[in-house]
Amino acid sequence: MTTWIGCPDSNFHKGRPFGLRPEAVVVHIIDGSFVAGESVFRDPTTHKSAHYAISRSGESHQFVDEKDTAFHAGIVVNPTWALLKPGVNPNFYTIGIEHEGRPDDVWPEAQLSASATLIGQIGARWGIPLDDSHVIRHRQIRASKTCPGNWLQISELLQRVPTTLAPSAATAASPSAASPVAASGALPPASPVNAVSPITTQAPAGPGASTIIVVRTLKNVNLRLGAPNKEAQIVAVIPAQSVLVVSRFDIGERVDGNAYWYADRNGNYLWAGATDAPDPTVLAA
Repeated sequence: MTTWIGCPDSNFHKGRPFGLRPEAVVVHIIDGSFVAGESVFRDPTTHKSAHYAISRSGESHQFVDEKDTAFHAGIVVNPTWALLKPGVNPNFYTIGIEHEGRPDDVWPEAQLSASATLIGQIGARWGIPLDDSHVIRHRQIRASKTCPGNWLQISELLQRVPTTLAPSAATAASPSAASPVAASGALPPASPVNAVSPITTQAPAGPGASTIIVVRTLKNVNLRLGAPNKEAQIVAVIPAQSVLVVSRFDIGERVDGNAYWYADRNGNYLWAGATDAPDPTVLAA
């Protein structure tokens, strides 16, 4: 059973950028006591959080809803994780689990078992494969950290994942504990990105150039299949004030004097004039 604790608004972002969802679990070590870790997450000045923390006795607390963005792995240093998305903050597509203890501690069986069960439940909710490419150590993103320590092997967790999992929701005041956006079909709410780094916001060099940029829709906008024009099939309607991660812009049909269109990673297009960056050539670095 997981107990809902929560954390201040300054320590997480509501939702995740449009098109991003949990794809991996990042395993952390608190490097201290369970109480100390919780105090960090509940302090509004730290700007730190994880979705969960697990004590050495196997007690599990939840601080951030899984569909929201916790601040646990946003600094990238010499990464070795093969599935890292270049230029996209890892916080936007991961779930973080902290564990009580120090880097050289041997994890008690109760802690291993509780962590493995939680990882299995997260994997089941979000369709995350339970392998060492999708359940990773924090230091695979930030090599300057020893996190989650020198003893733990990911295989120690994966081999303990129960073969039959009962979905678990946090008790107490969780507003929507562990409710995946994908299951409901709802779009995530807008997420400010100014407090989460690193995000590349440099404009591409020209039409068709590929990079990662983040924009916000100013009104409802149609996402169109495969072509930057109003004749292309509508595949989704993106609500106003949604945060979008887009990979490039192209010149397409001119709408209200603006011919710029943004493309997502799947090659679908939205008109740039409906965003807070109508001219991608002048995006600030």
